[in-house]
Amino acid sequence: MICRMDDHDQADQTDIVKRRGPDAKVWYVVAYAMGMAEAEISAGLLRSAGIPVFLFREAVGSAIPVSYGLMGGVEVAVPEAYYAEAMTLLEEENDSDEPPDRLLPGMDTE
Repeated sequence: MICRMDDHDQADQTDIVKRRGPDAKVWYVVAYAMGMAEAEISAGLLRSAGIPVFLFREAVGSAIPVSYGLMGGVEVAVPEAYYAEAMTLLEEENDSDEPPDRLLPGMDTE
């Protein structure tokens, strides 16, 4: 299950999770997934919107094929400039988890 980080007021930056990546830049965590496959779903959505994404995974999770618990967790992060847009996109995605209407346009429901 993919968990989006809680909504944060722009004025309250203290609760935002930040990580320093291997590129020495600060990345802002916007979602947490229980495995790489789930993390790639959120990352793909963000990438399709032109948002750079970095996935932080526990080092031991790379060596040992564990996909649950602390070792399987993956943090989805974006640069600060994209934080608000990423949170909005992920919120919209979580809100639209309902299955699409199976009727084609113009089909009668009776």
